Amino acid sequence: MSGARAISLAPANESITNHPPITPVFAAPWMFPLHRLNSLLWHWCRRLISNELEGGGQNRATLKVVLHPDAIAGIKGLSLAWEIRYRSRKWEIDFPRTPLERMMLRKIRSMTSHHGLFGFSVGAGLLCSLLIPASQAEEALSGEALKFFENKIRPVLAENCYGCHGEEKAKGGLRVDHIDAILKGGDTGPALVKGDSEASLIIEVVRRDDPDFAMPPKEKDALSEEQVADLAKWIAMGAPWPATDTFTEVERDEHGFTAEDKAWWAVQPLADVKVPDAGREWAKNEIDPFIYRSLKAKGLEPSEPASAEEMVRRMHFDLIGLPPSTEVVAAFSAAYAKDPDKAVAEEVDRLLADPRYGERWGQHWLDVVRYSDSDGYNADGYRPDAWRYRDYVINSLNDDKPYDQFVREQLAADEFAADDPDKLIATAFLRHGVYEWNQRNAEMQWDLIITEMTNVTGEVFLGVGVGCAQCHDHKFDPILQKDYFALQSFLNATWWPEDRTLATPEQRAEYNKQLAKWEEATKDVRAELDKLTKTYYENSRDGASKVFPDPVKEMYAKDPEERTAYEEQISQLVQRQVDHAKNRLDFKKKFEKDEKKLALYNELQEKLKKFDDIKPEPLPVAFISTDVGTEPAVTKFSQRGGKVAVEPAFFTLLDQPAPKITPTETTTGRRTALANWITREDNPLSTRVIVNRLWQHHFAKGLVPTPNDFGRLGEEPSHPELLDWLTRDFLNGGWKMKRVHRLIMTSATYRQTARRKMSEKESVADSGNRLLWRYPPKRLDAEQIRDAMLFVSGELQQRDGGASIDGSATNRSVYVKRRRNSRDALIGNFDAPLGFASAPDRLSTTTPNQSLMMVNGDFSRKRATAFAKRILDGKTKIEAEDIREAYLLAYGREAQPSEVESALYFLGAHEEFVEGPAEAPRKFPNETGLRPTSQVFGDGKALGLGENSLWIQPGSRFERLAVKDVELPSEEFTIEAVANLDRLYPDASVNTLVSRWNGSTKTPGWNLGVTSEKSGFKPRNFIVQLTGETFQHEPFYEVVASNLRFPLQTPTYIAAAISAKPAKDDVTKGSVTFYMKELGKPDAPLQVQTVEHQVVGGLDASSAFRTLIGGRDRAKGHLWDGQLGRLIVSNGILSPDQLIINGGKGSPEGKRIIDWNFSGKDGEHPAPNTAWLREAADPSGIPLRLLGSTTDFCQVLLNSNEFLYLH
Repeated sequence: MSGARAISLAPANESITNHPPITPVFAAPWMFPLHRLNSLLWHWCRRLISNELEGGGQNRATLKVVLHPDAIAGIKGLSLAWEIRYRSRKWEIDFPRTPLERMMLRKIRSMTSHHGLFGFSVGAGLLCSLLIPASQAEEALSGEALKFFENKIRPVLAENCYGCHGEEKAKGGLRVDHIDAILKGGDTGPALVKGDSEASLIIEVVRRDDPDFAMPPKEKDALSEEQVADLAKWIAMGAPWPATDTFTEVERDEHGFTAEDKAWWAVQPLADVKVPDAGREWAKNEIDPFIYRSLKAKGLEPSEPASAEEMVRRMHFDLIGLPPSTEVVAAFSAAYAKDPDKAVAEEVDRLLADPRYGERWGQHWLDVVRYSDSDGYNADGYRPDAWRYRDYVINSLNDDKPYDQFVREQLAADEFAADDPDKLIATAFLRHGVYEWNQRNAEMQWDLIITEMTNVTGEVFLGVGVGCAQCHDHKFDPILQKDYFALQSFLNATWWPEDRTLATPEQRAEYNKQLAKWEEATKDVRAELDKLTKTYYENSRDGASKVFPDPVKEMYAKDPEERTAYEEQISQLVQRQVDHAKNRLDFKKKFEKDEKKLALYNELQEKLKKFDDIKPEPLPVAFISTDVGTEPAVTKFSQRGGKVAVEPAFFTLLDQPAPKITPTETTTGRRTALANWITREDNPLSTRVIVNRLWQHHFAKGLVPTPNDFGRLGEEPSHPELLDWLTRDFLNGGWKMKRVHRLIMTSATYRQTARRKMSEKESVADSGNRLLWRYPPKRLDAEQIRDAMLFVSGELQQRDGGASIDGSATNRSVYVKRRRNSRDALIGNFDAPLGFASAPDRLSTTTPNQSLMMVNGDFSRKRATAFAKRILDGKTKIEAEDIREAYLLAYGREAQPSEVESALYFLGAHEEFVEGPAEAPRKFPNETGLRPTSQVFGDGKALGLGENSLWIQPGSRFERLAVKDVELPSEEFTIEAVANLDRLYPDASVNTLVSRWNGSTKTPGWNLGVTSEKSGFKPRNFIVQLTGETFQHEPFYEVVASNLRFPLQTPTYIAAAISAKPAKDDVTKGSVTFYMKELGKPDAPLQVQTVEHQVVGGLDASSAFRTLIGGRDRAKGHLWDGQLGRLIVSNGILSPDQLIINGGKGSPEGKRIIDWNFSGKDGEHPAPNTAWLREAADPSGIPLRLLGSTTDFCQVLLNSNEFLYLH
């Protein structure tokens, strides 16, 4: 027998004396395995005790125990020996008390303690308690001791320990749910020594003496001092435990995995499944026999096929997220009547080829990867370039990019496709997590970032919640703590660069060539600027970096070449804040008290501007991830004894070889190795996960209902064989997702009706419809609701990607800004995810806020109005055919005769209750829209004001004045006005003084006005809005802001000389020169500001819109609330000396097209060729009462269950 893990026992020279003699247990030295020590020692001691009971306590015996070399793994060349002496019912043990020998004693004596040794202690000459048999020990337990255990000890163990160290899970090989298991211990040795709390490991860890080996792991869960004292007392009592408790040992391998762990369904290889021979008459493809067999096993039957209307609506919402048009419904219904199978197959193919497919299914993926356009946390900084990842996802899905390629690009495109911007942007996946740019604790920040990155990678691609294994082995799944950090080490060199661009090598080369020309031309100017500003930049850098903790400052102070990968990651977080402080420097403010420096700075800036024509346009910013270098950061995790480094590896349970990692010239290559493993065809997790996600979004629930958790906290698949068959088919089809869609949607399972009511049989056998005895009804999600409203109202505008938009726009919801802390109200109220974590599925709540949003919300009300205008189409009376059209648009079906009749009755009765045009509020008696000039403007004769001024009053019949039969120029003209503004709007509306425009950025025109409280251009900004064409004849809308602040309730002169044609020196630019002067202050200066813009043509709106004073044509809101004393519109660009504020009388070459001081006769015509405009009809020509009642009817349709739910 090998000497390893062996012990020998032999009688010592001193024999057992007294009558009756005891036959020696061991006649000679005997080698035996260490694990038998407990039983052999007990056998020897029992013989002594038996004799003691008969011999009156005079027996003496000595047993020598020798531990041979290598008896315990990890201890080499050590031989220990001690004697156990028994004299007169007392035990003495002589044993050296070195730390190493103490550990040996703990290991060995634990093997005897559970046989009845109480109060066992160690030390030369120390006395020990009497050894008695286990059966007698149990009998000796007092009722008080057991009561103490049940009241004080078992609750503590159950509440704090059983979850990780019980029958279901035995982390570290330790169970504490039975005394036998506690005495046996785990990987670190016995957990308890009866009678000796100081020698018991369990007391050491709950006292938390070693922070790396403390239990429970989290400080907040630590036991109280009283609980620790109770445990120590219980051990000193001999650790009494009821004999009635049973204990079943669970066999575990060297990693602690049980047979049950290894049988975890999700890690089993894909089964080679054959399609069942079931439901042949019903089945349409291979999916159906699996479903049919499960239904039959429960005594259930599938439902009837869906109708044509139900089917086409389902397919459209599922694949493109929009309802079908009335034309599509009619065409599909006709085809479905002839050949349902062919009609379905052709419509599925058509929808899969529709670019809106990527917009719909891209939304699902963006949820899973926690995409957001903002950082989160308090600052919630906007991410202006994140949208390119969103477009990447949409384009990839439309292209039917193989999923394995889709995954590899998101994890590691920078390592194999760094020069392909269309692929490189995919790595933004790794930087969608929350981020606090101004966080001073950079190390904590980076730990949060890399932790979140690890967790999301596990959830998205592997379908497992690896985050639970961060602090200790996973509580429920066979994932070890070292597995978590092995996964993290694949990612630990990742960084989010701020200085990369999305461009091809050719584009970068051309850019660098042009930039070099500009740099050469401006080097002298820039050198002077650098000399002037250098000190300020250095101070800014020092000020921004000094706020960090000392260890972080030390890292940042190092030369970049001397930093480790981790130090570089931390330093880059610091650098971001340094750059932010640098970019905020305002040198005009810095130099405002030093006129010479300010003049020099302005002069140098003007010199630089002269070279703008050779300065290249910046390349697109790359919102990507890469590595800090070729050397990875070290990944460590805490174990007893300190932190342990870990290398990249796959889950231990899978028993796979170490990854093959090949560094690139600039990266570690680790992420490529991870991506290659995730996309291996024999990866049982990742392959099943994506197929389950595809199934989920067709049936509202996956075959595995918990798509991000294939572990024990999740649910097992309802049809495991179907999942494996589908996954195998998916792999055989080249990882193409459209193939899976096609297979699912042409199945009889998918084509069942949802309109079958649940009978008692279904309610008993499958109330949750997991077996799919009907198609599951489901509410539309937030984006579908918003997009469907825009679709039926006729307002939905198609968009081919681009920067994210505000929720008030009429584009699809996938393009709406997803800000974590300020979501779009409609989308947020209908359960869109916050974006702080991976969202594998959506809730479907019903809340009062949703009802309020749909009934009173501005967005839904506008959609209902547009819907009403669409069906009325300029009519002055609603007909039955209009009701039928509304039903077709909203529901995709014909209206029943009773529905048409009810709708007409509702409209007829409801119109009487709809308010007509508002009665004009009377600010003054006998109001005419004109008031004496002196009330606001004083004398005013110097500026040519007359006796009366125009009083513009929103809500009255004097809110807009229409100009008739006046031809205005469209290229160059000057507007002058003497005006007073009483108040601003609380929102972002524009206070329009004069316009020739309807407010749409798609139609040409212009608008002169002042901004309101929430304008992006700040309040009271004097602006001109232009909609025309660029020099390349592309439609273009621009707000030209003067940054001159219009004073409220103060008579003011303003002018705008508008040039909308190419300038002589720059054909790409037009200009507006703004003038403003407060008239109430004699010494107020005339402020002047010239602003360039890009509208150089196409401004002519004369054939479409009227010129209006006080508002816009055919548009509500944006009205002026105040007075106008004089208005002049001149042809051409006036010079300053030609303006009335300077005593000028206009241009000799041009003429004044309008020159009104509103001092004609009072009444309906305050100036020639004008009329107050307050229609009793909408600009579309529809009577307002009819439009109001029809709008309410349309809003009823948009709020109905049939509209908001799919079936």
